[in-house]
Amino acid sequence: MEIRKLCLARPSSEIEVVVERKRVKKIRLKVFPGGMVKLSAPLGVPDAWIDDYLKSKAQWLEKSLHYFEQARASEVETGIHSGASTRILGRQIRIIVSEARVYRVAQDGDCVYIQSPGAGDGQTLQRQFQRWWQRQSKAYFLAVVDRLYPVIAKHGLDKPELQVRKMKTLWGSCSGQQCKINLNYFLYKAPPPCIEYVVLHELAHFLYPRHDRDFYGFLSVHMPDWRERKRILDHEVVKGLGY
Repeated sequence: MEIRKLCLARPSSEIEVVVERKRVKKIRLKVFPGGMVKLSAPLGVPDAWIDDYLKSKAQWLEKSLHYFEQARASEVETGIHSGASTRILGRQIRIIVSEARVYRVAQDGDCVYIQSPGAGDGQTLQRQFQRWWQRQSKAYFLAVVDRLYPVIAKHGLDKPELQVRKMKTLWGSCSGQQCKINLNYFLYKAPPPCIEYVVLHELAHFLYPRHDRDFYGFLSVHMPDWRERKRILDHEVVKGLGY
């Protein structure tokens, strides 16, 4: 693995790009929410070609890094309070907070109502909302796994255990040895078809561990529009997270 430095029209004047050479057919350049830039390149690509390619992508990199900086600033600014909004299953949802003697969170249509004795405490509301989100997202993801599991069950595979956690660079991952699927906490923001794509993607890996022709052939048979679902997920939900 190598580190390349690329000059941009930014206050810091340059960024670091992690270059990884691997057995892939195409160049892949990705910007992650934390600001990391990674380029995956086929083994035989010359250094000079990589340098020229990065220079040609400088404007795109600048725009993508700026997007994430704005997103982080906005997230810190809003937090959980009455009038804030979030996205659930692809829909914009308004948060309404009220003082109460009990801790309760419930969604009704396009609103999430948070009742709390700590209605004026941002950290208390954040923890309360996150516990609710964890429960809701896992229940929804479990239902999707149950619905799609039969496509691999006929191959004699056990239904995997599901874990929901915060992940920085992936929508999901899986472990064949532990028979477990991990799904990103923030995937609950995505429209249902995109969540189904991620679940099927992970289920397919129990049959085909690599991203090879057989793997993508399986996806195409069971979900012919998976590429469009992936495009929406990568470019319209949370940029930078994905496969």
